[in-house]
Amino acid sequence: MKYSVLHKRELNDEEKAMLQFLFSVEKPEWLDLLTKIKVIARCGCGKCPTILLGTSFQDEPQINQTLLIDYIGVGANGEQIGVTVFGNNEIPTELEFWSIDGQVNDVVIPDLETLRKMPTN
Repeated sequence: MKYSVLHKRELNDEEKAMLQFLFSVEKPEWLDLLTKIKVIARCGCGKCPTILLGTSFQDEPQINQTLLIDYIGVGANGEQIGVTVFGNNEIPTELEFWSIDGQVNDVVIPDLETLRKMPTN
């Protein structure tokens, strides 16, 4: 399976709302980027809403970036969904959604109201 598949488009409303929430809490300096961020690829699994980000449709997907924001939310059926933003000092490069327990085949974007910081050990 490929890590990502090229998929160029604008952010949808749900993705914008998620990033706006996460940035407002964790990286307020990135709020101005919301008007510039583009989706340049999607996860290669085809079963999750994970997207890779850039500021231009000509940008290449950046993988293996630093974990910057790590939250947990609840999906439509009560399942726990991880929400992670990877990036570098300038921009976010990936908005990842994943099943916490690995039992969910089709991961969804959790409701913003359910988000809380991922516990750290």
